[in-house]
Amino acid sequence: MKKYIYYVACVMLLGGCKDVLDKPDLNAINPALWNNEATATQYLNRLYDRSMPTQGFGGNSNLSDEAPSVTNETPNSADTMYGRLGIDAVGNYSLATYQRIRDINIAIEDVDKGTLSPEVKARIKGQAQVMRAWEYWELVRLYGGVPMVLTAFDPFMDDMQTPRHTTSQAIDIIIADLDEAIAGLPAQWGSSERGRVTRGAAAALKARILLYWASPQFNPTDEAQRWQRAYTASKEAKELVDQDGKGLHNNFGTMFLVEGQQNKEAVFVRLYDFNTGKTHTWDNSARPRLIGVDGGQSSNPTKQLVDAFPMKNGLPITDPASGYDPVYYWKDRDPRFYSTIVYNGAEYEVQGFPAGRKQWQYYYHNDGSLRSVEPTAPTTTGFYTRKAVDPNIAQTLVKQSGTDWIEIRYAEVLMNLAEAANEIGQINEAYSLLSAIRERAGIEAGDGLYGLKAGMSKEEMRDAIMQERQVEFAFENKRYWDLRRRNLFEEDLNGTRRLGIRTVLKPEFDHDDFLEIRDNIDLDTEFDTYFTIEEWLLDEESAINYPQPQYNFFAIPSNILDRSPAVEQTMGWGSGSFDPLQ
Repeated sequence: MKKYIYYVACVMLLGGCKDVLDKPDLNAINPALWNNEATATQYLNRLYDRSMPTQGFGGNSNLSDEAPSVTNETPNSADTMYGRLGIDAVGNYSLATYQRIRDINIAIEDVDKGTLSPEVKARIKGQAQVMRAWEYWELVRLYGGVPMVLTAFDPFMDDMQTPRHTTSQAIDIIIADLDEAIAGLPAQWGSSERGRVTRGAAAALKARILLYWASPQFNPTDEAQRWQRAYTASKEAKELVDQDGKGLHNNFGTMFLVEGQQNKEAVFVRLYDFNTGKTHTWDNSARPRLIGVDGGQSSNPTKQLVDAFPMKNGLPITDPASGYDPVYYWKDRDPRFYSTIVYNGAEYEVQGFPAGRKQWQYYYHNDGSLRSVEPTAPTTTGFYTRKAVDPNIAQTLVKQSGTDWIEIRYAEVLMNLAEAANEIGQINEAYSLLSAIRERAGIEAGDGLYGLKAGMSKEEMRDAIMQERQVEFAFENKRYWDLRRRNLFEEDLNGTRRLGIRTVLKPEFDHDDFLEIRDNIDLDTEFDTYFTIEEWLLDEESAINYPQPQYNFFAIPSNILDRSPAVEQTMGWGSGSFDPLQ
């Protein structure tokens, strides 16, 4: 799959070779393509490359409490977090999206016209149906109902006068695609086909979508049947991926760096590979500038995220019995802390640098002012993230990472089931699932609950699940969507400001002299001899103000409305009349 997912069968597909980046005239596709599994598969490969989820490390972290806002983006993430968005500022509703859907629809429609066996047709169609479900879900979670075009018409050439389906209709169409895909897809593919969607991936995506459908964003009246539907789908997804050999990877820290059959955690994967040139730049973005190229200031963790990690005994740092020390804040934390957070003085070894290297990101006094020890592009929060950073990539190659992106991993299957189980009153099941995740993380078992409070109410368990998701899925493009679907901006974040910390060398120490001894200091016992900690206000401009429910469903872009008068604007935006809750 890694070897040829990026190519199109030129001769049989179009009758002549052309650059694979050119947009083919899909009306010119030779119908014989669907009589041959190899050429039909090559058509699918192009759809994979265009429509499957792309690398999401750090995605939307600055639209949450994971990282600060970034001001050099379009749109500015501060505008989102401070409630200043205009109608055309956010979203992926475009003619290009519907062009990709058209190309998927061609496969779904035309494969049945070929002479392939029913089993092969089901596999090809199932893959295309997962892609269509993904494309439409990407729209629905932003806008609610959208025009659900299921035939191969060209949005660039034909009049796009299809009105928006209701959100409930859109969800049902997406789920129907996934149900058919589950029935037609294999449990697993051969090693040369790694990266193709399986029945387990389709089932896990279905469970995720129905969890959203049951959440307050889509379900403000808390309809119980939606939670039951989400629970049933999540239960079925777990049973299916269990049957297919999936499970928790044995090491949280190396989970993203182990690929293929050795990583049974990967359920729904986008492949990257340095050798094929299909790479991404996460390692450059996350690594401190000194050991990267020109990144280091993206996805710097906030103090809020750092504080969300419990202690190794599983207790939150706010619990007096946890043993937390706010000065030595890194000591005795949940082991996931050390695989996610890089703090001042943390060991950070990478290829090309000395063994035992420590990452220093403190400030020191210089001529009456504070100066960062990092010569260029210092951390914007006092921390860096280590999540999915490969220490074996040479510094010169950090913009060419081949680390696969796992869109859905087994831990999410468990977490989705736990959340739905709690909402329908199956709280013991939720305890069991969270305990399994915490056990894998390396948290101490204690009384068998891995630090979870005994006898929690539904509301307390809900809070525990959301905090567990915050920690487990940090910088995996999950937190923003969780805050949005659960209305947690409105409930917890609005009116607050994101924070970092500045670690400051005490003024009585000459910095030049300190450089000679710092790598030999035992920070676990001597930190407060040399350093103090200052709170760092990141949201200087304004407190967070993410308007909910308005921002739960964004506006349709003006250029779409101008072209397609049948499409109504979303309520809450201008004179919008479309109700996304229907």
